[in-house]
Amino acid sequence: MTVIVTGASGGIGFGIAKALVERGHTVYSFSRSIPSDARIKHIGCDVTNKESVESAFIQFFAAEKRLDILVNNAGIGISGATEMTDERDMKKIFDTNVFGGVYCAQCAVAKMREQKCGKIVFISSVGAVFTLPFQTFYSATKCAVNAVAEGLGMEVKPFGIKVGLILPGDIKSNFTANRKKDTTGEDVYHARIEKSVAAMERDELRGCSADEAGKQIAKYLCKKKLKVRKVLGAKYRFLCFLDRILPRRVVLALLYMMYGGA
Repeated sequence: MTVIVTGASGGIGFGIAKALVERGHTVYSFSRSIPSDARIKHIGCDVTNKESVESAFIQFFAAEKRLDILVNNAGIGISGATEMTDERDMKKIFDTNVFGGVYCAQCAVAKMREQKCGKIVFISSVGAVFTLPFQTFYSATKCAVNAVAEGLGMEVKPFGIKVGLILPGDIKSNFTANRKKDTTGEDVYHARIEKSVAAMERDELRGCSADEAGKQIAKYLCKKKLKVRKVLGAKYRFLCFLDRILPRRVVLALLYMMYGGA
């Protein structure tokens, strides 16, 4: 199969790309940086720029006759108090996490419709189910990703195109170090911002490796039937089950206890 993974120069994306290459597939990274594994082909792309995305797909289809799988993985994280978050940071995270995936999906659908087959998978997050305090905009983007994927999936189903969602929990990767942290208002929030983010990052550093996550996702991608949603890890599947049966106020109270920083 021929696969595009956005943001595959590091983190989960790199883990997915390596796992797919090891399974014998041709994998392209659409990213600004070149992956360190020479087996992964690279096309320079800034997913926040529609013209850059369109150019990358033109280059890809000049080299390849078909696209079997698109993995919309590119994403960033920011943290800080909602009321203090800079407008530019809000826009940047939505441009990367939401619109970047939309631009790529728009370019992929036409070719997949012509092929009468193909898979488009969005990397979301358990943070879309469990809203994270002081990471409100990250959770908001992942909620939007879920809606885009589900809506798109219903629209393209008659064309033989399958759309899926991956919801990772805590993953040990460079995503943690790359998160942009803003502690503006720490005096108002009585040091709760740093405490909350530190607690979340401790959990991330205890999570499974990006390589292990990549192997699990590669296995999912290669199955004939594509589950609409796949939550990574038994712990998080159980927590998502609890979310369906518990009142939302109870879920939010638990999240506050864990990550509210009080």
